[in-house]
Amino acid sequence: RGGINAEYGKQWYQRRVRGVLGLWPNFGWLDFSAMSVSVHQLIVSLVDDLFGPICAKAVSIVLQSSNVTLKELIERSGFDRRTVNQCLCVLVKHRFLRYEEIGERSTIVRYSIDLQHALTLPLYPLFVSLVKDQHGDSAEIILEEVLHQGMTTKEAVLETCLGRLASTSKDPVTMDSLTSLFEVLVSRGYIEKSETEPDPVYEPPAKKKRTSNMWRVNSQSFYTCFRDKHLVEFIRNRFDDGAGDVVSVILALNTQAEGDMAQVSSAATYDQILHGLKSKKTELVQFAKSYLDVLINSDLGIVRMIDEYGGGSFVIHFGKFYEEFTKQHIRSIVKERFGPKCHRVFSIVVAQKMVEQKQVAELALLPYKDAKELLYTLYTENFLEIQELHRTPDFSPLRTFYLFHAPLEKLRQKLLGTCYKAVFNLMELRKEKLNDNNRLVEKSLRADAAVVMATQKGIAPDQLEDMLTHSEKQQLASCMRVVKILDLGEISVVDSILALTHFGTMNLS
Repeated sequence: RGGINAEYGKQWYQRRVRGVLGLWPNFGWLDFSAMSVSVHQLIVSLVDDLFGPICAKAVSIVLQSSNVTLKELIERSGFDRRTVNQCLCVLVKHRFLRYEEIGERSTIVRYSIDLQHALTLPLYPLFVSLVKDQHGDSAEIILEEVLHQGMTTKEAVLETCLGRLASTSKDPVTMDSLTSLFEVLVSRGYIEKSETEPDPVYEPPAKKKRTSNMWRVNSQSFYTCFRDKHLVEFIRNRFDDGAGDVVSVILALNTQAEGDMAQVSSAATYDQILHGLKSKKTELVQFAKSYLDVLINSDLGIVRMIDEYGGGSFVIHFGKFYEEFTKQHIRSIVKERFGPKCHRVFSIVVAQKMVEQKQVAELALLPYKDAKELLYTLYTENFLEIQELHRTPDFSPLRTFYLFHAPLEKLRQKLLGTCYKAVFNLMELRKEKLNDNNRLVEKSLRADAAVVMATQKGIAPDQLEDMLTHSEKQQLASCMRVVKILDLGEISVVDSILALTHFGTMNLS
């Protein structure tokens, strides 16, 4: 018909991506209902690093088939039954695999990947850092041990932690102090009780015994803490520190259980907010009403008044926060990738929902030609789509409106897939860098162990012979510097994953 056809443009872009990337034909419209290549690679790489190549091969087979039985897994992997059972027990214990029983008389157990939990593994460093900041080094070691074991007993965790702290901590640590610290982590919801214990004996998990003394990490409680932290920062950046403090008080008054990711917080009355501000920021008490009026009348809709009695009752709508926070994150990605002018154009399209090319040029204060070029740059990269509105039944392009809009949900999925691909690439680069310098790393570890042993025997480290030459020290320092940069990059990408998964509320399976 002539003119611009959005569907044709989409098909053309799919063909171009298929031709360039080969294995990634659907990258632009990544959907987690069908396993993407990037997520597949990341999960297999994580399992390989943690549990070895045998478990990685088993996970790869399960990923390819969606769900398999024990018999199918043995046939496809080529391992004996004992090895496969060991592998299954480890993976179920760490919640990489889930299983279901099918049939009444002859029960068949089928295994599938717990995608939601497997993809939380890159977030573990953030979990450990949060607990360390809140409760100290001993709590950090307790959480590390629970994460390392997957599911374990309280006694086993405390005994292991006591042994580790006895050899590394300068201050004396007792079993009673560790027990009380463990109970604090349980009360905060960071550690929860698990009813299922995967037996280390080589039996299918469906036949495991039921116990009530196994403990595991509760990821949802950490998501809650990250959500509240980013919400306060978001309000502070949008308004000021005072507004952020008011929202922080409302979040502190939220009576929902730790880990409850409901869309709306519990109600906080005006008197409760005043009382919270008195104990936190006394100087803000006189401005509390003004801050609340600004927050509830803003276009964000994050803070809402649900009752006017007694000064009012206020709630926080987390769903609106997720929406606005994701928009902000996508806009920042557009700015970094395409520059400030594209960022301005994209922000206008997001704000206007549906907008014509001429209107974008007027609102962005850009020449028509520049606005057209920027719009089609974003369109070809799938950050924008076009909706055709025909004024006449003959579909004439001269009598058709072409409206640009931002497909935010598609963008969220696309960028999330890119983030998982980035985490995988960073892990592979770090692994390659350490493997290339493996000899120096092992030599440095032996040198450090020799220094520790000499110190325990009362020998000064200066009296020991240096095991590394000057050039080796420089090469090792350069390697560690690159590894540190890769680690920081991975943490940055993980922050993006938190934002794009709405802090764990989006189901990826």
